[in-house]
Amino acid sequence: MNRIPSEIVDQVRTATDIVHVVSGYLALRQRGRNYFGLCPFHKEKTPSFSVNPDLQIFHCFGCGAGGNVFTFLMKMEGVTFPEAVKQLARDAGVSLPEEADDFREYREKEALFYVLNMAADYFKQSIREDKGATARDYLEKRGITPEDFETFSIGYAPQGWDNLIKRAAQRSLKTELLEKAGLVVRNKEGRYYDRFRGRITFAIKSLSGQVLGFGARRLSEDNSPKYINSPESEIYQKRYILYGLYMARSEIRQQDEVVIVEGYTDFTSLWKSGVRNVVATSGTALTEDHAVLLRRYTTNAVMLYDSDQAGASAALRGGDILLENGLDVKVCSIPQDMDPDDFVRQSTPDAVKRTISEAVPLLEFKIATLEHKGKHGSATERANATRQILTSVSRVHDPIRRAFLVRDLSERLNIEEVSLWSEIKKLDQQRRVRVRQTDETPETDDYFFRKRGLAELGLLEAVLKDPELIPKIMRNINLEHIRHTEIRAILAGLMQEDIDPLTFQPEQVLARVETPVIAKRLTQVMMQEDSHPRVWEFTRDCIVELQQAIVEEELEDLETKLRSTSGEDMADMKNKLGYLVNERQKIMNGDYITD
Repeated sequence: MNRIPSEIVDQVRTATDIVHVVSGYLALRQRGRNYFGLCPFHKEKTPSFSVNPDLQIFHCFGCGAGGNVFTFLMKMEGVTFPEAVKQLARDAGVSLPEEADDFREYREKEALFYVLNMAADYFKQSIREDKGATARDYLEKRGITPEDFETFSIGYAPQGWDNLIKRAAQRSLKTELLEKAGLVVRNKEGRYYDRFRGRITFAIKSLSGQVLGFGARRLSEDNSPKYINSPESEIYQKRYILYGLYMARSEIRQQDEVVIVEGYTDFTSLWKSGVRNVVATSGTALTEDHAVLLRRYTTNAVMLYDSDQAGASAALRGGDILLENGLDVKVCSIPQDMDPDDFVRQSTPDAVKRTISEAVPLLEFKIATLEHKGKHGSATERANATRQILTSVSRVHDPIRRAFLVRDLSERLNIEEVSLWSEIKKLDQQRRVRVRQTDETPETDDYFFRKRGLAELGLLEAVLKDPELIPKIMRNINLEHIRHTEIRAILAGLMQEDIDPLTFQPEQVLARVETPVIAKRLTQVMMQEDSHPRVWEFTRDCIVELQQAIVEEELEDLETKLRSTSGEDMADMKNKLGYLVNERQKIMNGDYITD
């Protein structure tokens, strides 16, 4: 099911009691009309987490978290909005009707889940039989015992070309289904054979514990890859999946920190040593989607990669991605020529935890590298290393923190601050141009710290305060100028409705919200008791801010092009530049506002 209709979402919301749902995760005590408890999203000693049964919302007066029952479940379980709706629908006994095409797609995915579970069971059975002796011996040498097989869903794919195919045939499962699940491969002659053969298997699971695919390590020393993973399928996209997150998410949230490793055995060794807030990238590069996923649980990350040059490079690349998506990143150093698995198995649990606690901030790690090159490298190498550091600094969106970082860099590297700021400005402009050149909406929380994001969110807030403003807003903006897809969709839906201000229920708008930062802001509005008599002035300011942001983005693009343009084209561009500057002034004067 691609998108759940709003009327069904409303039906699930009204059939669900948020007090009952939240009580399943923390103790609540009634105080007046509301219920209070210790916030599950930040550490506190005095309860500041409030649940309002009348509005069916929650709000923390300490950290500001807020939303409805869907938002709460998303934050607690790390699930998507549709997954939260489906889970609550099951609990409330609400059936979710499927359209014919969607229903067929749903059944096909269920079939894929079935064959993957069948394969996982077969691999787990095989490792305990005589044919799995070699696999057991190998794992025992790496400290993994038979008791660990179930914990980590470890199995063994026996040697042979059609073991899994035969097992599926016994259950009347078509080989084409195995192919869709990535379990078999078809050769040029059209014959199928098992993808995994003579390998130890690690089941890769979703957040709900469903098997999505496998990682498999070879046992024979041949020319085949040491590890192979399931190919991407309808249900397995590696850019969204982190191995072990299914097991580790509660510990990550509790410790407010995640340790990131690359390999499956890195994960198992750390877990067995007592480090339970760990995930693995399954040998793939860390992606922005991984970063967004981790942000649901923590804003602190430690990169624990191999100690060789390739491992350091991967940690730096992944660290920059995490940094840009709002996480504080540290890099953990281990002895040379060791991977995390080796290091953990040769150390005591206390030594492992101490080493992780001594991880240094990503920028410190980069600076140390630069200082080394400053003694041994050329001027070009030092300049390139400096730019690499500034790439990370430019990804820090907190202006105060960024300013301190630049000042520290200037002092340590003996480079004037103005030179560093000039390079950062270039990097910022390049990133803004890249964002606008894509059709994707910047859906990170950072978007709402920018002028355009704040204006768009402010317009939605104004509608919640006074729905009669919708026609006025639409007279002053083009809906297509709303970049955030969710805000645009909500406003478009409200435009089509015949809203009666006397019966308008803001919680129905909140029920359509999937983005936590939007839910948080709207919840704060709903908790306010004043009637906001000056709401049009606030709305007017938001419209002006949005109009300004649109023109300023055009100006930035034009100024970037002017730096690389000459001849006749430059005259036209300068004329357009003057026009845009004039338009910006008119917007600031309120010339384009219709009351």
